[in-house]
Amino acid sequence: MSRAAQIEWWLEQVEAARRSVGAAREERRRPRRSGAVDDELRPKAARAAPAPGATPAHVIIRGTTLSGGLDEERRRRLPASSGGGAARQAAPTAPGSAAAPIAGGLSGNGGQTGGSLARARQIAAGYQPAVVKVLSYATGVTRATKTAQYAQREDVPVETHDGRILSDHEAVADEIKDWSKDFEKRKPSHDVVTVRLKLHGVADTAEGRETYAKAIAAGFQGHRHASRLDRLPSGELEAQIVTAAAGGPKERFRVRVERIGTAENGFDRKRFDYRSEAVMKARIHGATGIPEQAISLDPGKPQHGREGVTWQLNRLVERRGPLVDDSGRVIGDVAAARNAAKDWGRSLRSQSPRDAMHLMLSSKAGPDPEALRRAARNFLHDRFADHRFLFGVHVDRESDGHIHIHAVITVKNESGQKIHPGPSEFRGWRESYAQHAQAEGLKIVATSAMERASAQSYGARDKAIVDVAERPRPAREARDRAYAGDPANQRLIDNARQRIAAARTNPIRLPTSEPERRVVNESVDAWSTVAREQPDNRVAKDMLERLTMAQTVGAILYTIGKRVDHLTKEDQHMAITSEQMAKDLRLMNEAVSRTSDLLDGETKQQFRETSARYLETLANRVDLQRAQESGAQQLSRSEVEAIAGPNADRLIAHAQQVRVKEDREAASAERLADRAIEAERRQEGRGGLGPQSQRELTAERAIVRGSQQAAAREAREAAAAVEAARVLAEHPVQPLPQALVQTDALAQLRAEQEKIVREIEAERAEAQSIKGQRTT
Repeated sequence: MSRAAQIEWWLEQVEAARRSVGAAREERRRPRRSGAVDDELRPKAARAAPAPGATPAHVIIRGTTLSGGLDEERRRRLPASSGGGAARQAAPTAPGSAAAPIAGGLSGNGGQTGGSLARARQIAAGYQPAVVKVLSYATGVTRATKTAQYAQREDVPVETHDGRILSDHEAVADEIKDWSKDFEKRKPSHDVVTVRLKLHGVADTAEGRETYAKAIAAGFQGHRHASRLDRLPSGELEAQIVTAAAGGPKERFRVRVERIGTAENGFDRKRFDYRSEAVMKARIHGATGIPEQAISLDPGKPQHGREGVTWQLNRLVERRGPLVDDSGRVIGDVAAARNAAKDWGRSLRSQSPRDAMHLMLSSKAGPDPEALRRAARNFLHDRFADHRFLFGVHVDRESDGHIHIHAVITVKNESGQKIHPGPSEFRGWRESYAQHAQAEGLKIVATSAMERASAQSYGARDKAIVDVAERPRPAREARDRAYAGDPANQRLIDNARQRIAAARTNPIRLPTSEPERRVVNESVDAWSTVAREQPDNRVAKDMLERLTMAQTVGAILYTIGKRVDHLTKEDQHMAITSEQMAKDLRLMNEAVSRTSDLLDGETKQQFRETSARYLETLANRVDLQRAQESGAQQLSRSEVEAIAGPNADRLIAHAQQVRVKEDREAASAERLADRAIEAERRQEGRGGLGPQSQRELTAERAIVRGSQQAAAREAREAAAAVEAARVLAEHPVQPLPQALVQTDALAQLRAEQEKIVREIEAERAEAQSIKGQRTT
């Protein structure tokens, strides 16, 4: 067979396979029962007028092939949207021509029919931004079923990818069960584990605690972790550590589970694999000199994701007491555990199979729900043609008729490819949603939040937290009220309320990066044009004022940041005097003050926090420059502490407060121990104890031992507080020894001090770079 004949034969095989796949796909998408939606019976919706010069959306949506003909896939999947939904053929596109982007599409270049100007014109005409959010991902049949049933809440009927209507929870469960044949079988990664570290022979002394501090820092180097030290009855120490499994670029601690005994009477023993345990023990031996055979590392049950981090931290806090993480922060309650889990999130390198994606398409009040249903259907078939999905339309009665779509989509398509949405995918989804919405007569345009200087909106989790706190669910009223009344949850609930309130007031978002500033500048130009074209348009006027404010304030922050960076950077070719720096500082302070007076709410707070960081850096640099100009050849710690201002005084005062508190608690514990001992002596002096008295005496002796241990612990903590106060009074910037950190208050004090020390050390590094100056 010749080369040409071989190529022709292969082309025939490929074409036959393509026809077979297409026929099978079309068969799968054909409605299979009478519950399918009949678009012909729906009323027609009024069509929104496109922007000037824009190609009609119902024409643009239809793709063209390379030869200029209609894209067969789009012809089959996207029936022409005529308001009533009747299938209608679009006019063929001229050969060789390409469809123009829809007015307001994000791919435009700012011309009359696309880009920021077209989008501004549409928003001025009453269009609303297209909102497309991924609310969550579901793994496994149970979670995917619950997510899909949430889309069906309040008895909302849901429509499937092949046009069937699922009217109850049982039908939804059966549908997800059918989907689950293609779900991942891989288990979620083990991301966090609690470890019991024992250094045999290390007693509870200052040196012993310092040894444990070195062992923990070395053994878990590169891994986010939090720990606490406990005194054992033998007088030795033991560390409880919650650690992230992922560490360096290619390092992950792994836990193995071995079954000991029979299935009925045995138990599971958990241990680190050989490599993980060897790495940790070698590091601890290198840092402390303790032989590896004297080091015990016993892991608990691993957990997954941020939720696992929160659970492990909170469980240890409730059972043992506060922890201190690797950055010196204290974790003493559930709110702190959640914040730590959020902070650890990216470093976990968590991996979990994603089987279903929960997507929301949103619209404000007003549009016809059936028109939005048709737009959502066409959008889902357009963007997720090879995926299974179901969706339902919801009208939020508590938000003035806010209409939105909940869709659940399989992450994996028919070919086994998965959805991995990023910024470009979301941008494309918004464009497609806006196109289909406009084709159904809905005034929706694809735009970005930065184009409107809009603050980030709140998430579905925030709304769920506030809803549970304010409107307990009938089926779980007692649990919801207990959740809302728990003081440990108040911070979480308050933060969610604040995010929702901020999103509803929509404070001006200040551009701080170069890409954001470019977007805002383009939007100012676009809205200036619209305001000139439509001088009586209130929306255009308000948007121009908003974006101009964002542009102006953002430019001020950008200028201050660049100037501070220039002034604080050592330049051998141009000497900058402290007087010049002080003059710039005064000008910047005046500019910040005037600008701050023009702002309010969250925008004002954002501006003040950002500018304060710049100005504080420059103020410290001015003081250091003055010291150098005065002829100082040495810069002592006391001089650096003086530059630090009231920070040193605040630390010393805080240390004294901790000392007084610990002394008071130690005295109280000593009094309790004395009373317990006296009670035991009275009981022993009675003589002739019966069985019941013997039991009471045994219990009282246990109380005495506990009281004595508590008194001893409080005495040690009081002594540590006294020593910490002395160290800080003599050297406020000298880090507190880890051995002194024996209470929550002292741990907080050390964390506060470390923050100030880092700031001072950064300034000392600047001082060291000054010619002829050295720091002692």
